[in-house]
Amino acid sequence: MEDLAQAALDAAIKTGVTFADVRIENSTTTIIELNDGITRQSMASRMKGAGIRAFIDGAWAFAQTTNLTPDGMRTTGESVAKLAIATQEKVAERFTIDGPVFEDKVILNVKKPFESVSIDEKMQFVKMIDDQARDFDERIVSTRTIYGELTSELLIANSLGTQIYLQNSIPRIISVPTAKEGPNRQRTQQSISLRSGFEEMETEAAQNIGAKAAQLAIELLSSKMAEGGIYDVVLDPALNGVVTHEAFGHATEADNWPAHSTVLEDMVSKEVGPEYLSISDDPTLPGMRGSTEYDWEGTETKKRCLVKNGVLTDLLHSLETSSRLEQQPNGAARAQSYMHIPLPRMSNTFMEPKDWAVDELIEDTKNGILLCSFNYGYTQSAKGQFMFQASHGYLIHNGEKGTMVRDVSLAGNILEILAKIDAIGKDFELEGGTCGKDGQSVPTMTGGPHARIRQVPVGGM
Repeated sequence: MEDLAQAALDAAIKTGVTFADVRIENSTTTIIELNDGITRQSMASRMKGAGIRAFIDGAWAFAQTTNLTPDGMRTTGESVAKLAIATQEKVAERFTIDGPVFEDKVILNVKKPFESVSIDEKMQFVKMIDDQARDFDERIVSTRTIYGELTSELLIANSLGTQIYLQNSIPRIISVPTAKEGPNRQRTQQSISLRSGFEEMETEAAQNIGAKAAQLAIELLSSKMAEGGIYDVVLDPALNGVVTHEAFGHATEADNWPAHSTVLEDMVSKEVGPEYLSISDDPTLPGMRGSTEYDWEGTETKKRCLVKNGVLTDLLHSLETSSRLEQQPNGAARAQSYMHIPLPRMSNTFMEPKDWAVDELIEDTKNGILLCSFNYGYTQSAKGQFMFQASHGYLIHNGEKGTMVRDVSLAGNILEILAKIDAIGKDFELEGGTCGKDGQSVPTMTGGPHARIRQVPVGGM
């Protein structure tokens, strides 16, 4: 692969551009889905090809090819360079691309590679989880269980001299049961996904995820409709992670700055929350779904302290944004595949834990609501507005967790919400997910500790 990448780079630079990079990917994906015990799909696919970019004076061009031969790579490299040169006179802002050079080969060691497990074993696992959820209670009326796995190898090279080889391996199991009692119908979702081999699916948590999802669905049948109003809100780690990722994290992606599309545009080095608030994005955490040693531009990753002691201190950068904003690149450029352009993206994003025990936090809340997990929502990064519906919640009265509620949502402006955080737990949990941006999806993790927000509007009946 190294020779193929170099052939494309040499052809692009010889044509006259000032920077070029290549990503050659070889990946395999398997998906098994059961609905109500019946196999809906069982699919394995392979993706192999190269994405090539060329740059000159602020003008980018991008091409992809599956012709992984020296001639094919040279032809594509030359063509994409000619396209960049043809568009350079039309760019609104001229800038250069620069960055550090890295050379490395990262071999990912897993305990149980996916290829060592037969498709029959994987089908049996999915069926066990689906049966587990469906047999949990007679009020479970439908089930959906999805198993997925991704293995990939990626070569990244650029004209500055970077050359990185990466391996990745990610499994995922999702259980989605629906419970029904009379006209009351409730659906829940639970999932587990880490950076590992099939061994993660053999853990106690993964082996019992169907029962966990079904139990929550049954409990929701006896929950009450929430009454809207002003509450002291305690977020559980799952919903805290969603708020942190969606409402705040996307606003720190540095491609928002040239586009003037973030509520944080004028807030760098300024206070965005209380002194005890810190928010991080860390792709170096071992075994996490969003972790990687290098990004899709070949820049070494590091922990990004987006907020430190209440101050916005860092952004998520690609080589372009770090060059344009005169900042150091920090390995945040990610792409869904070789067919997509790398963009500044999050990895494992979370609020840093502090010193409140969860029980103490609940006991200290006199009239409030504990909101848990996530159903759906929306964000507007340019304005900082958001709305998220929690999966469920629990009323808190005089420091005690009480009635379970549903159909409850949290909405507001992220800067106003951050300013009202007055207590952060010392617990910490991360959940695997998938983040979408500009038509691309990448694996991520979100979470953090429990946290309390004082006197905020909560939507209900």
